[in-house]
Amino acid sequence: MGRYDDDIDEVDETAAEQSAVLTQNHPSTTRVIKRGWGAADKVKNADSAFAQRLKVGEDPTIIKFLEDEPYASFRQHWVERQGQKSFTCIADLDPKGCPLCDAGNRPATRFAFNVVMMEPDTDPAVKSYEVGPRVIDQLKNFHTNPNQGPLSKHYWAVSRTGKGTTSATNHQVVKERDLADDWYGIHPLTDADLRDFRSRAYTPEIIQIPDRKTLQSIAIEDLDD
Repeated sequence: MGRYDDDIDEVDETAAEQSAVLTQNHPSTTRVIKRGWGAADKVKNADSAFAQRLKVGEDPTIIKFLEDEPYASFRQHWVERQGQKSFTCIADLDPKGCPLCDAGNRPATRFAFNVVMMEPDTDPAVKSYEVGPRVIDQLKNFHTNPNQGPLSKHYWAVSRTGKGTTSATNHQVVKERDLADDWYGIHPLTDADLRDFRSRAYTPEIIQIPDRKTLQSIAIEDLDD
């Protein structure tokens, strides 16, 4: 679902000089400019028209669910091709059906949650945690379990083991009082933090719906035997 804007290599020297003068005359200005990869990602993603997915790996990542239910449920096609590979299925959205389904490409069911990703020495960030049918069943069980739910009650350590069809996503409940001691000094989010993140949470409109003509073209060019 992501996209990349072209980098701008040429810089207006006059503007750069003016910026340098402004920084010298107003040192406090530098306090809002941060260094590091976390700051770079935050700036890059700030105005993105696409949801930024949570990447789950072997090392556990701490997350906080902002809501107790998925913000979007949809089906998604994956096409082995050059360029964009994933496309939202329109079978339930278009009375004429979906060209990729008609071409024999079977979509996968996806469920997306709003979460805050929390890592040591990195600013927390809103991410779209997208899961499939097996994981959604796990999360629903966690949500309805009085000892673990609702989902937004605690923090969670999420990791993935195995590869392909043998992979498994693991969820471990992390209570707020255990964060700092057991998870590399990560501090709990304040009520103000949560209000701010919820105000920036994703909605179903962030899911890109391809037009029928585009899907027909892909079906002919990439799926036609």
